[in-house]
Amino acid sequence: MLRITEKILLHQIKNGDEQAFTIFYNKYRVKIYRFIYFKVSNEEKADDLTNDVFIKVFRYLRDGEDIENFQAFLYKTARNLVIDFYRTRKQEVSLEDAKEVEADIDVSKNLDTKLDIENIAKAVKKLPDNYKEIIILRFINNFSFDEISEATGKSHGSCRMLAHRGLKQLKEILDK
Repeated sequence: MLRITEKILLHQIKNGDEQAFTIFYNKYRVKIYRFIYFKVSNEEKADDLTNDVFIKVFRYLRDGEDIENFQAFLYKTARNLVIDFYRTRKQEVSLEDAKEVEADIDVSKNLDTKLDIENIAKAVKKLPDNYKEIIILRFINNFSFDEISEATGKSHGSCRMLAHRGLKQLKEILDK
């Protein structure tokens, strides 16, 4: 559910107010860039895709479309643009669905205290795309599993399971 100020800003954007959109851009740009960068590992391409996300969302809003959860919509748009980016290069992005399991939160806490952020970032880049996406959303961008589910189109249970498996594999990579 959007807060009142966000609803007002979205209404202003729908009426073509670019200044209102600038507020959203400034609030979410770094997070969207980081999300994309972890997926493409190229600063210039991540910057281009980040700008494409905001252009696409602005046009969507300007055309009068409703957005229930602005943040989830941004990440879903970013995710789709990354997939399109890889499709145009004839590379597959594997994103699998799976059954519900509990995520092991203690593993993420141990990772934070055991290694520095740079080593974790390098290890995250080595994860398969399906795990990488969930790990970035959950532990870097602090999304709830409901928000991840909405942004990725996966079930809540699948998101929890992918986070659990991703953390397990991340721990294995970091232990090497």
